[in-house]
Amino acid sequence: MADDALTWLLETGNPAVKHRTKIELLGLEDDPAEAFTWIVSKLPDDWYRVKGLWYAYYINALAECGLNQSMMPSEWFETAMDRIRAGFDFGCEAFMLLQAMVALGFGGNPDVQKIFALLHDNRLPDGGFLCERRKGRLKYIPKSCYKADYYALRLCSCCRKKGIILDIEQELIRYFLSRNLLFRRDNLDKLILGDNEKEGSRNSDVFYPFEPMRMGIQNIMETISSLGYGNDPATAAGWNCLNSAKDDIGRVILAGTLTKSWLPKEKVGKPSAWATFYALLAEKER
Repeated sequence: MADDALTWLLETGNPAVKHRTKIELLGLEDDPAEAFTWIVSKLPDDWYRVKGLWYAYYINALAECGLNQSMMPSEWFETAMDRIRAGFDFGCEAFMLLQAMVALGFGGNPDVQKIFALLHDNRLPDGGFLCERRKGRLKYIPKSCYKADYYALRLCSCCRKKGIILDIEQELIRYFLSRNLLFRRDNLDKLILGDNEKEGSRNSDVFYPFEPMRMGIQNIMETISSLGYGNDPATAAGWNCLNSAKDDIGRVILAGTLTKSWLPKEKVGKPSAWATFYALLAEKER
């Protein structure tokens, strides 16, 4: 079944998925030039001049394609470095941007390293994070934000793959395992994101591409597996959710996506190349 899904990934016509499948699933060498040309053709000509969240999305689009910053003009990343130096607020969008920059090869950059050094002391008592904008409005010590914590955990995963171990890793792993990845600590039968949401928007669903408010089960499982905890008993519910979304040859069916996507859209209700790739990668890392 996995072999059939793997063959399908190589035949989907998505150059980025094909590139990452060869590199990360098959352990082969592969030239990223086709993936680079493909994603650049999908982005607006002046995407690196866009402000706010969409700029972070476009940086993530490059990172998701398995590219390296050495292939690209430095001006594309000037805004990202400005935000890392002066505007890192320990929220979901900030962690999304930082993780993408590490994936693109900026992990050794001195400004990125300075943020790494700040992470431990900016945790809340439960080991996680909350954006400064929200923390500043509160007169009490709050709990951290599940969404920010997931993207911080994804940063840990990305860093580990680059040979960088962050000192926030173990606390975040405990945070997620203590809630069986997906649930409220005080009620392990209730999803922390999704009980009041329609199918396709819950954190137990196959959603892609990710956004600050929603992440897909395939990415959650790949993140925890890459950190060495894919076989922990606390992950069983997550695996059940992911496996229930597969068709008869192991492809993962997309349950939800963005109305306006920062990657070429896949169809809800159909097999997703990206979700299938992440599911197979999670199983390989398990």
